[in-house]
Amino acid sequence: MPFPSHIILAKDSQAPLPPGQRREKRPAPKRKYTFSPKRLFLETLLAFSLALLAFPYVVSWCYQDRALPGVSIQGMKVTNLDQPAITASLNARYANFLRQPLTLTYANRTWQLSLAELGIGFDLKAVATEALQVGKQGGPIRRLRDLWYLWRFGHDLAPRLLLDQPYLQHYLLKLAAELESPAQDAKVQIGATEVVRIPSVQGTQVLVDATAAAISQALQQLTPQQVALLTRPLPPLIGDEVAKIAEGEAQTLLNHNLLLKHGEQTWPWGKAEIAPLLRVDELPTHTLRVEIDPYQLKRAVKHLGRQALGQGIDPHLRFEAGALKVLQEGREGWRLKPEATVKLLSETLRQPQEASVLELPTEPLYPRVTPQNLATLGIKELVSEGKSSFAGSAAYRITNIKAGAARLDGLLIAPGEEFSFNKAIGEINAENGFVEGYAVIGNRTKLEWGGGVCQDSTTVFRAAFWAGLPITERHAHPYAISWYNRFGLGERDGEGLDAAIFTGLSDLKFGNDTGNWLLLQTTVDEAQQTFTVQLYGTKPNRRVEIDGPHLSNETKAITEPVYIDDPSKPVGYLQQSDVARSGRDLIIYRLSFENEQLTKREAFRTSFQAWPDVFVRGTKKETLTP
Repeated sequence: MPFPSHIILAKDSQAPLPPGQRREKRPAPKRKYTFSPKRLFLETLLAFSLALLAFPYVVSWCYQDRALPGVSIQGMKVTNLDQPAITASLNARYANFLRQPLTLTYANRTWQLSLAELGIGFDLKAVATEALQVGKQGGPIRRLRDLWYLWRFGHDLAPRLLLDQPYLQHYLLKLAAELESPAQDAKVQIGATEVVRIPSVQGTQVLVDATAAAISQALQQLTPQQVALLTRPLPPLIGDEVAKIAEGEAQTLLNHNLLLKHGEQTWPWGKAEIAPLLRVDELPTHTLRVEIDPYQLKRAVKHLGRQALGQGIDPHLRFEAGALKVLQEGREGWRLKPEATVKLLSETLRQPQEASVLELPTEPLYPRVTPQNLATLGIKELVSEGKSSFAGSAAYRITNIKAGAARLDGLLIAPGEEFSFNKAIGEINAENGFVEGYAVIGNRTKLEWGGGVCQDSTTVFRAAFWAGLPITERHAHPYAISWYNRFGLGERDGEGLDAAIFTGLSDLKFGNDTGNWLLLQTTVDEAQQTFTVQLYGTKPNRRVEIDGPHLSNETKAITEPVYIDDPSKPVGYLQQSDVARSGRDLIIYRLSFENEQLTKREAFRTSFQAWPDVFVRGTKKETLTP
């Protein structure tokens, strides 16, 4: 349909074609390039920027396995070197450091230490890897910046030391334990008869933290270094001057010569008696003070009292044919006033004069038993008896048994009194009739004054045991002794009822609970080789039986013999003093009956050690006279 004539077609519009007819396409008109300086500038800038951003990646690609120019390690250029080459160069450069990084010195000693001993890691491969990464990390801007710095200034790396501080301190502490020494204070010691001053010694402390810091700083040089072990002196708290003053004080006290008197009796006290009384105290002010030990002084006064008093002042009696007989008259005596004596001696020793004569403070003693009151003692019958055999004993042993028996015979024990064997027998010395012999001291047999006196104490113990008296102190022998088997269980032989004594240490004590006086009476039968102790008094309504001995823990005897040298016997002399015995534990129960009723069950324990054969051999060499 034709368009109306009043319709005007637009410039670009086309009239519709008849059906079946196609319109031809006309080519688009070409645009003309118009030159613009601004546009050229922008395009050039863009191209330059792209090239600039691509530049570091191109460089990295060119040096992908090698270090970039300008990279160095502690001044050593590694440009264009790969990791193996860098590592090899570093190993060559630090060879001396790797082989011997540190020498530690102290006084005239040295220690060559490796990195492993110091707990230090030094990884050259890691720094080589780091050198390859310089300028090749991050985005283009960072890479460009790094490349500019490389070109302008270069980039120097340093190998890193990895220090294990606890490991290094542990090594230094071990070294300190070997080298450190505590300061030793000056001391003053008082021997048997002299004063000894021991000089002070300065100590040494290893400064572990300061030494570790010095080592760490020295190793940063990455060259072999020598470091001195840092220490500080430890001065003693008590110096030599302080000790010198105390030495003078002690010597002044020790130089005293005292003559102690009571009537016609005298006891000289010199260095040997005074030295045990002194002690040196260390005060909180780091000074020394010489003191008179109050405990030792009281002990010495007590010993002096025993020496002065001697045997008891009560008479010695004997019960024969139903009557009491006086063996030794009682006597008036005296005893020290212990507190006054201690005060007198302490004050005298502190005075400047060295020689003094002291009249001892004493008080009189009177016999408790007299011929007039014998009938009131209640001593009328045998209460109990203890018996032992000393068959086969050496002459020294029999001598000591008889000496002990003589000092015990006729002693009186008051009602409620505690009997002490050591107090009753007195000093075991030549003056009281004793001789040297072999005795059990500790756990061995050796020469001692009074060897064999334990036969006396054992027999006294048995008498008190069978009387049912309360035993307040008793010590068994450390090993079985054949002499004590005979009559060991009363009418039967056996072990477990023996009593060892040692003056000042081990005692035998028992109480008198009978309500009347007891008389201790001894008999030595050398023909039968027996020793008997009888207790006379008023027998209580008491009966004693035993349950045992019960044995346990038996061990075999020691097979290796023991030889004891005796310088008093000639060479060639050999005498067996002990027979090998097995060890074992024994328990004996004492059953006390009163009015046929069991009133008490007491355990007496003995632990015998295994014992070897013991021989005494002479060592005295004969001297030939021309």
